[in-house]
Amino acid sequence: MTEALFVSCTPGLEAPLSQELAGMGLEARVVTGGCEVNAAPAGSVVRVNVQSRLASRVSWRLGQLDSPAAIVRLPVRQLLGPGPFQLGISEEPGARSAVPAEVWRNAAVKAWGALGEGPELSFRLSRAGCTVSVDTSGELLHLRGARQETGKAPLRETLASGVLRLCGWKPGEPLWDVMCGSGTFVIEAAEQAMGLQPGRARPFAFQSFASFDAKAFAEALAPAAPVSTWVRGSDLNAGALGVARRNAKRAGIFETIELERLDATTLVRPSGAPGLVIANLPYGKRVGQRFELHGLYQGVGAALRRSLSGWRFGFLLAEGEDALGLAIEAKTPVKNGGIWCQVVTGRVP
Repeated sequence: MTEALFVSCTPGLEAPLSQELAGMGLEARVVTGGCEVNAAPAGSVVRVNVQSRLASRVSWRLGQLDSPAAIVRLPVRQLLGPGPFQLGISEEPGARSAVPAEVWRNAAVKAWGALGEGPELSFRLSRAGCTVSVDTSGELLHLRGARQETGKAPLRETLASGVLRLCGWKPGEPLWDVMCGSGTFVIEAAEQAMGLQPGRARPFAFQSFASFDAKAFAEALAPAAPVSTWVRGSDLNAGALGVARRNAKRAGIFETIELERLDATTLVRPSGAPGLVIANLPYGKRVGQRFELHGLYQGVGAALRRSLSGWRFGFLLAEGEDALGLAIEAKTPVKNGGIWCQVVTGRVP
């Protein structure tokens, strides 16, 4: 049986997510807020939840109904098993359903039993009827289980991996986060280099389904082949580095990375081949003052030109990239914690 999926993501990461899904052998269509996969092979729900580094949530679309009477045709009990379920009902913007939401709700309860704690079904109403989906993820997928401490400006793991993909980084290329904070970029890169699956240390909603395939789950969790990669994080804040160390130990990658207290405006060129220098730069909203950013960005750009010529760069920032004094080759808008930012990339001259 094929599976129809809607895989949601951080706004701005839809195209990178489609590339990631294509790497899993899935044909995805980019839509606002994620990707649609209309005919995924059986077991894709498990693989995408466990292995996607960019997805926020995976919804399994069980069917499109033209009337409440058609609800009985859906194999909900076959997939989810007995017991209560949760139900959320929403309407497509500007597409008011001809059938009231309460009628749909009553039909679902009559067909499948009582509402309560359990699998979370959602009804999306439109003029054409109703799309029925079930949440297969549970908690949002950026909650990997390792990062139990954050800094002042936390970066979700899914967005960090999206930025790495937008920068064109792959395991094997040296990576240096010069403002590593709690270590999100560093940990995501090191996990990829070690071949570790992002969902290896957390539970998923699909594990409670009657259709849960334990063998497929075990296969999805199997690590990929490791690739030797130099990964370094530095930050001027000693407290942030302590958080990064503890998070890295929980993730099981601490021994594979370097962490150092260092000012991003006083960098020293490391030995070895050039790689990617990356950072989630302050926006002047949660960390730092906006009037301070121009001087900071100037200092970072000067340090890169002085010590990291030939390296590629990728920065997540809200504005003010001109102060870096670097030639920006590409800009991609993304949303970080409700703030529209951009990923700027290029090469240090």
